Amino acid sequence: MIFHQETPIQLRFNDLDSFGHVNNTTIQEYFDLGRIFYFRKVFGEPIDWDNFQAIVASIKTDFMAPVFLNDQLVVKTKITKIGNKSIQLSQQLVEGEKVIKATCDSVMVGFNPKTQSSIEISDKWRKQIKALETDLEE
Repeated sequence: MIFHQETPIQLRFNDLDSFGHVNNTTIQEYFDLGRIFYFRKVFGEPIDWDNFQAIVASIKTDFMAPVFLNDQLVVKTKITKIGNKSIQLSQQLVEGEKVIKATCDSVMVGFNPKTQSSIEISDKWRKQIKALETDLEE
């Protein structure tokens, strides 16, 4: 799988739990950051959250190895599939070049924040995502 977006993660001392490793809930925050920077890259600008047309509907995270304070991490993010009203994302939390610490598969659904209702993924979004993800499944 080829990832076209990598987000460096700055670990902080307060990310650690009493066992000296990063808490699993904090790792989910790293994946959230990866999604934010992914969409910044796709749209070429910071996210306007008042008008953003998708929300996370499902998240599945697998933890492979503990994360420690001195780990050098990046979150790799890609969209793997676009449906009529949903987008599937795949992410990896990677240390160094090859050590996968955790993976996250999520589904975002098209959403109109003003009407609080589901919508189809717009043609504009499809075009901009496909410009980055040339191997996209539909």
